[in-house]
Amino acid sequence: MTTSQRLHQARRNFVARWRNPRAVHRDEALRRLDAIVVLGLAVLALVVAVQGDEAIARAMNGFPAWVYAVFGYVTRIGASGYIFAASTIILLAALLLRKRGQGATFDRACLFVAERAGFVLIVNAVSGIASQVLKHLFGRARPSLIDVVGPFHFDMFAMSSRYASMPSGHSITAFATALALSYLMPRWRWAFVFVAVMVGVSRVVISAHYPSDVLVGAVIGSLCAILLRRAFARRGIAFRHTPAGPRLRGAGKVWPALARVFNS
Repeated sequence: MTTSQRLHQARRNFVARWRNPRAVHRDEALRRLDAIVVLGLAVLALVVAVQGDEAIARAMNGFPAWVYAVFGYVTRIGASGYIFAASTIILLAALLLRKRGQGATFDRACLFVAERAGFVLIVNAVSGIASQVLKHLFGRARPSLIDVVGPFHFDMFAMSSRYASMPSGHSITAFATALALSYLMPRWRWAFVFVAVMVGVSRVVISAHYPSDVLVGAVIGSLCAILLRRAFARRGIAFRHTPAGPRLRGAGKVWPALARVFNS
């Protein structure tokens, strides 16, 4: 089978599984927890917008130059390009390594890796689209225009980047990716969350966004990861559904299977 045939077959298999979601029992406790966390962030965003956006934005102008330099590097972590590139490369490599005569265990491990990379890729694609739509829908002026139009100027459907403050796209990417990766590597969850928080802070420090923009971005990014994990679990892709909620497929089995082959 040629490379193009392998990829075409993988695409057809994914589409077939996606079109046939399984009926599952609702994991009410987990849904309530997710709803509480998301609602809490949304309420916090509203409170911060009213009470702190202007004051915090104005306070970001007096730091030493090295602080802006450091956070300028941190903010680049929230760019989605490298995430798309990395997840696409891993996805394609895992698919192309299957059926190479290394055995069923290795093939299944490659499938799990491909599914996980595809999950991260789709989470970023969906959250990125949501970011662009909402930015132009709200048309909130960035902090650089605070002395011109104030902190709560909205120019709906504006196409200018100067009116694309809410939500923070970098924060959406950072939190969507952090949550997606925490589902795949739960031991590192707090490290991923810390990085996402620092990206959000960096957007405020360099005066690209108001604090509430970052919090709204965190809500949207988190929602995308939460809802897509459930959608994937219903189709048995990357995750499996259990009464306690979605669980990672092949947990603890992927890297030992790959290591045995590559070390042999």
